[in-house]
Amino acid sequence: MVWLVGVAATSICAHAAPLTACGEPGIGPPWLYRTPGQPQQMSGFLVDLWPPLFARLGVELQLIDLPFKRCLRAVASGEIDFALAAYYDEERGKTLAFSKPYKTFTPQVFFRAAQPLNIADRAGLKRWRGCGKNGSSYAHYGLGPNDLDQGARNYRQLIEKLLLGRCDYFVEELEVIEQWELGKVDHLATPGLAHAPLADVPPPAFHVVAARGSAAAELLPRLDAAFAEAVRKGEVAQRWKRHAGKLPY
Repeated sequence: MVWLVGVAATSICAHAAPLTACGEPGIGPPWLYRTPGQPQQMSGFLVDLWPPLFARLGVELQLIDLPFKRCLRAVASGEIDFALAAYYDEERGKTLAFSKPYKTFTPQVFFRAAQPLNIADRAGLKRWRGCGKNGSSYAHYGLGPNDLDQGARNYRQLIEKLLLGRCDYFVEELEVIEQWELGKVDHLATPGLAHAPLADVPPPAFHVVAARGSAAAELLPRLDAAFAEAVRKGEVAQRWKRHAGKLPY
């Protein structure tokens, strides 16, 4: 499914074919979600942020609804120009070019409060059974697909699996759980759920990505500059507040 979400900013590109970017509404508010009462439209910080910045480069952008794993494959193959919110890992870096980070997160390990694991670093994770969310990358935690049961389709299922004892832990960034569902539910206060930092996990960040060597990848430095200018002008903070309210960026 495709939504036209950007408008060309210059006459030079007015008749050029739009570029495409994929995202998964399941990432949820404040980032990307289906508009309540209008399921054919997407809303969120990513919709308000990136199309106007691309427009300043003279680029019209079409946003395509795809599951995240399919989205990255389509970008790597050149079928789609950009993915708007991807973590970096070495495997992805073989086929994808990355913008500068535009949002950095805090790594955590979540476990049952009744069974504290005292995991202090990535090596400690390998001694326990871990759960993960389908399509997510945990390479920054030192974990590959064979290290986790990644059957959970969303964070609610992930928390439920942990509390039911189907795994001993899951790893996720603190802000992801805090911001999930716009903070209307304090998931960090879920009875029986505990969490702790991991000292040697590099903080992951969201990037815009394109296929390495593509024309889309050549736009990324200009996009970085447009984002930096929008931060200086306070535009990023305004757009975040529109969707996230009092949640910190």
